[in-house]
Amino acid sequence: MTCFLSENTTGASNEECRFSCEFRKYAAHFSFEVKDEDIISPYLTDNEDIWQGDAVEVFLSPDGDRTRYFELEVSPFGLRFWGEIMNPDGQTPHLKKLPPVFDAEVRRTKEGYHVRISLAYRALGAAAPDEMTFNAFRLDKMADGRQLLYALSPTFSDSFHRPQYFVRAKEQI
Repeated sequence: MTCFLSENTTGASNEECRFSCEFRKYAAHFSFEVKDEDIISPYLTDNEDIWQGDAVEVFLSPDGDRTRYFELEVSPFGLRFWGEIMNPDGQTPHLKKLPPVFDAEVRRTKEGYHVRISLAYRALGAAAPDEMTFNAFRLDKMADGRQLLYALSPTFSDSFHRPQYFVRAKEQI
């Protein structure tokens, strides 16, 4: 599956980030091709709050339970973030940071950056993507302090933590 992420609050189409995903036999693979003229990401180590700058993200529930899911992020400089989210009401996420369990590869391009992520199902305690649900996002920090939000399945709010908008991995295969 390959598509462009849409503006998150309105759902308007946007061609600044091409997203693709593949759910193979042993791992999920996610790719983001991002156009970004002013990359802003002051972070230096894995598991810092990189979502406050430029980053790409995937929220993934291994078993389709949308009250518990994992958040994985990658900065334009290859820093990784991994956390477990408990979100019982679909509105109020509670984050537990964990050591990253996925591989990420980033390369700069003339127009921005490209991120490739590989996540083994065994790291999720899942054997295959049959029940998995997910959503994919891009955060674009602007020089004036604003942050623009883009999503595979827009949440129509200022937060990505709306698991009711997750899509089924099986339908993306």
